[in-house]
Amino acid sequence: MLRYILSLSLILATTLTWAQKTDEELSKEEKKLANRGNPGLAVGIDLAPFITHFFADERFGVEANARLTLNRKWQVAAELGYENVDINNTKMEYTSNGSFIRAGVDYNVFKVEEIGNNDNILLGVRYGIAVQEHDCPRYTIEEGYWGPANGSIGTSTVGSHWAEFVFGLRSEVLKNIYMGWSVRVRSIINVGKDNELEPYSIPGYGRRDRPTNLSFTYTLEYQIPFKKRN
Repeated sequence: MLRYILSLSLILATTLTWAQKTDEELSKEEKKLANRGNPGLAVGIDLAPFITHFFADERFGVEANARLTLNRKWQVAAELGYENVDINNTKMEYTSNGSFIRAGVDYNVFKVEEIGNNDNILLGVRYGIAVQEHDCPRYTIEEGYWGPANGSIGTSTVGSHWAEFVFGLRSEVLKNIYMGWSVRVRSIINVGKDNELEPYSIPGYGRRDRPTNLSFTYTLEYQIPFKKRN
């Protein structure tokens, strides 16, 4: 009888040990899958330019973005857009049309050990380049003693470079559909020389009279996953 009790105890102990190891292995596998994240290529649109146009109707732009998620931590991002500025008041007429591109990387600081949670808290950097054509068909300089001076400046092309730092949140609201927002701090690096006319606004950067700009994005993206999710 004792022999049967010992045999049963040994089988039970072996079973419990195997089950415990299996749970530990599954836990490690879950953590590995969670850390892998959801690699894929996302394409989307920034809704912020449409919001900006509502408050500043002299500016209109469109912006698309692409994001390559390598793993849970690292993402490569690029943003491409167009902006038009048209100002017409008593002091001047000014028009600008230009395109821009920004590229950089984001690092996800959000720690998660749950499979299927694809939320992101992102810290990143971008390098931006813009090329625009602008002109000033009419301007008036008020001068109390000599009286107002009128003139015009023809069309010219100017290129600009800047760097920006990014803080943003991004979340999967539906399967493979992401929404997110970011705050950008942009600092100008170089503006091409134009002897007569400096840009009023740089596409993708903002007002030129500010060496540092604060802006925001509000994006809607669709991500094409690299692997089918279980």
